[in-house]
Amino acid sequence: MAHDARMDANAPRNREPKTARDVMRAPRTVPPEMPVRDLAALLLSERIDGVCVAEGDALVGVVTAMDLVFQEKAIHLPSFFVFLDAFIPVHSGPKAEHELRKITGATVADIMTTEIVTVGVDEPIADVASHMVDDHLSLLPVVEGERLVGMIDKRAMLTAAFDLTN
Repeated sequence: MAHDARMDANAPRNREPKTARDVMRAPRTVPPEMPVRDLAALLLSERIDGVCVAEGDALVGVVTAMDLVFQEKAIHLPSFFVFLDAFIPVHSGPKAEHELRKITGATVADIMTTEIVTVGVDEPIADVASHMVDDHLSLLPVVEGERLVGMIDKRAMLTAAFDLTN
């Protein structure tokens, strides 16, 4: 009998309910004052997509490879209009200011995301996946109360979804 690859692809996966605790790994943290170049070297050497940013025991941000890629984005300078020989800037708002700071950032603090989405240790994996997909996140810190206890990245989610080992 010929082997049908579609049978393997359609085979039911283990659907045992899992929680964030089951798939998280130890959190990788860096300090906010770390230079961006050192962060890039760390992500590449450890083959990870992002890290949590901590000051002491406090989670203060998340930074990913995409934040580093963002630095290569073209800078859009504010527009001006001329009125009676005066150049008047058209204010682009806080978003443009944030983007400019991020593009020119020299430290992790300059480029990290500070509006952190976290999940609790008992959060069902389906909810973790929803956060990641709906909010376009590649890394989710896992907290127990206020304490950072782990992190879940895309690799961990793939491993859990398809019952693969690292």
